[in-house]
Amino acid sequence: MNLDTKRIFILDDEAIFALSVQHYLKKEGYSDVHRFETSDDLLDQMHQEPNVLILDHFLTDEIGLDVLKRVKKLSPDLTVIYLSAQKTAAIAIKAVKLGAFAYLEKDITDIQEIVEIIKAGNESNSTFLLK
Repeated sequence: MNLDTKRIFILDDEAIFALSVQHYLKKEGYSDVHRFETSDDLLDQMHQEPNVLILDHFLTDEIGLDVLKRVKKLSPDLTVIYLSAQKTAAIAIKAVKLGAFAYLEKDITDIQEIVEIIKAGNESNSTFLLK
């Protein structure tokens, strides 16, 4: 799949972080990038069949793991990159068990790693557990 045809969704209630990721992805050649602040907004748009979801752990009214469960029921093959500012292996393990393709500690300086994971998602079905 070409970069410009890959649909990427971002669910993160931290607007500055989500905007930064969206901007960086567009700069890298991904033109179909959409960000959402609530899971309801995201779930309302799942009919658009995204290829990748970048999902934050702590959201305003819920935990990303709950969103991950619902999203995977709707779209089992969706590549989910799970982000958390928490440095606990337990969150990473739960996310991977629920179907996340990759787990990253949330850090604005590591957006390039998100791009690398998205590209790797085209080439592999294996799960990445990073940092």
